[in-house]
Amino acid sequence: MSFTKTFVVGIALAASASYASAAKNDKPAPVAEPTWSKVTAPTTLMVGGKTVTYGPTKAAEVYIYDAGNPKGGQGVDKIESLVESLFSLPANGTGSLSLTSHVDELTSVKTGSFTVGSKFDYLAVHYGGGELVFHWTQPLAAGTTFSFGNLPNGVSNYRAFLSVSAVPEPATYGMMLGGLALVGLAARRRARK
Repeated sequence: MSFTKTFVVGIALAASASYASAAKNDKPAPVAEPTWSKVTAPTTLMVGGKTVTYGPTKAAEVYIYDAGNPKGGQGVDKIESLVESLFSLPANGTGSLSLTSHVDELTSVKTGSFTVGSKFDYLAVHYGGGELVFHWTQPLAAGTTFSFGNLPNGVSNYRAFLSVSAVPEPATYGMMLGGLALVGLAARRRARK
């Protein structure tokens, strides 16, 4: 065998060994984790390549997760923690969430509606392929009908939350004034005796 042929065969064997060694040490590329998409003040949403309608519209923010079940499951406490995390809300005190209403078994339809029985400003809606989380700047009234259309999969549950405010509700002021009036009447009655 000539020197040139020996040299070429040697280089080919070295390259082959080098490639095999490199291939053996290569780690598979990491798989990217599915992420949440945030949309500000949308009138429609793009979910799974479809234009999805919802109402009442004018949500301040909507988070979309179109990659199956979010980590942690669908338990009420898990979804509450998820919503707090997405919107950077505290777990306790002013600004934290209070569950006001939830239904675990909705009719699995892609277009429809459901009525939320209590006041809310955050709403997490689970559909077969993901999660939609809505936030309105002003709480929506009890008995609000939430409608949706053209989802890629049917809706299965919802969780409605109200953020805890530091300012008492008007009914709280009414009860406080009524209590003070009763205390005043009792004190006045004692003073007469």
